Amino acid sequence: MPERAGLTRHLAEWAAGLCFEALPAEIALGAKRQILDTLACAWAGSDAAGVAEIRRLLVERGGRAEANVWAHGDHLPAPAAARLNGMMAAALDYDALHDRATVHADIVILPAVLALGERTNATGAELIAALVAGDELMVRLGRAVKSHPGWFYTSVLGGLAAAAAAARILKLDGRGTANAIGIALGTAGGTQQSLIEKTLTKRLQSASAAEAGVEAALMAACGITGPAEALEGRAGLAALYTELDQDLVLDGLGTTFEVAGLTFKKYPSCFCNHAAIEGVLELVQRHALTPDHIDSVTVELTPYMARLVGNAFDPGATPQAAAQFSVQYSVASALLRRRLGLAEIEPAAVLDPAIGPLAARVRVQIDAGRDDKFIPVPLTLRTTDGSEHRIVVDTLPGTPSRPLSDRELEAKVRECFGRGARPLSDRQIDCVIQRVSGLESLPSAGAILDDLPSPTPRLAT
Repeated sequence: MPERAGLTRHLAEWAAGLCFEALPAEIALGAKRQILDTLACAWAGSDAAGVAEIRRLLVERGGRAEANVWAHGDHLPAPAAARLNGMMAAALDYDALHDRATVHADIVILPAVLALGERTNATGAELIAALVAGDELMVRLGRAVKSHPGWFYTSVLGGLAAAAAAARILKLDGRGTANAIGIALGTAGGTQQSLIEKTLTKRLQSASAAEAGVEAALMAACGITGPAEALEGRAGLAALYTELDQDLVLDGLGTTFEVAGLTFKKYPSCFCNHAAIEGVLELVQRHALTPDHIDSVTVELTPYMARLVGNAFDPGATPQAAAQFSVQYSVASALLRRRLGLAEIEPAAVLDPAIGPLAARVRVQIDAGRDDKFIPVPLTLRTTDGSEHRIVVDTLPGTPSRPLSDRELEAKVRECFGRGARPLSDRQIDCVIQRVSGLESLPSAGAILDDLPSPTPRLAT
């Protein structure tokens, strides 16, 4: 176990030395599933609110054409492409996360390493190794956090992890990688206030971390030095944000991969809503209930959950974001439509006149004595005839204990690729799936999305 003063350097040396050949087969396979899931979620989010405006800003700003903008086909400097692709990947809140670490690693790390991988013509195997290195550091740091007063885990930790992953793409050594992490410390930031207020900047914070990681690695490659004790120093991450449990950061590093615990989301919504969605769907199906049967629904949340999704539902100026961060909307949609998918977070669905009265029947009860983040969630449904149905949701779909099957994940991927600014045909989706499946053999990682075959018409259903 290294001394505390060497924490940053130890992680940097590990990330710099990680190679594809050293990855367990299941971790390499998991990385390819993550890449496919993240690309698909970004594709579906490519026409989400705010994307067009940021794209216009970055395209007008211009620069060297280094990396592809997913779904749109523009080519931008690698840092700008990482930002825009990261925003699209985060937009629909459908991306993978690590529930114990409370981080959305892939929407930060993949945009960073793929953009820089295109700039440097990195191989598919190098892309996978860099993604795993960044994800693993981000997850370990997230698990080691000892407090969560309201800063945004994904952006604060993501920039440092993306810097290490981007340095891996650039083939920097341990010292260079440590410099990249130290440079990224100066840009680390983010707050849950944008989630609480349901603003579009929620979609930008993780994107900013991806861009910052790319910039930090490029600066380190130029010889710029950064703080050597970015994590453990007197004004490092642990001192400024939260104490870190060093044992959780370091234990098993190199032999045990915490990234294996990622969750692939079943619903395009804040993960704090998923237990309530599951519980309501179970009750309405079990008891054949319709909205007319519902008198009230009481959802018991922890303070952490309530901070993010427990406020009164108000679609306001950003209806999609409001729906994604509202347990009242989530429950109302489940009651009205018996589902919550991509169609149910479209602005027209959120503004459906039938939703408001149902959402008003959902009551949030806060259990101040609990500090759980996502489960368990007790839920009580009362009907107009006086009956009461109660359920406690203590496992969630998509988590390692209830993983999505390959078939379920592929269905999600296909639906996402079939939406967005440039929907792909079945033939094109097949091509992307095939390329990601054999990614370790691709001589150029950027080829995943290059020269897709001409689309074929979709069969009418």
